[in-house]
Amino acid sequence: MISEEAKKVEGFEFAWFTDGIGWFSAKNNLKETFDVMENLYNINDMKNGIMKEVFK
Repeated sequence: MISEEAKKVEGFEFAWFTDGIGWFSAKNNLKETFDVMENLYNINDMKNGIMKEVFK
């Protein structure tokens, strides 16, 4: 819901970074979110510079 509300804020971009461990306990939530959210990444993505690509 936070990401949906964030879409209403002009000039604001919401991104979700998961540590990957949550995948085991929240698999359904992450799957649903992945299907509708543009900016969902894991820690490895962050280490590899995804923020420089997405938030130019």
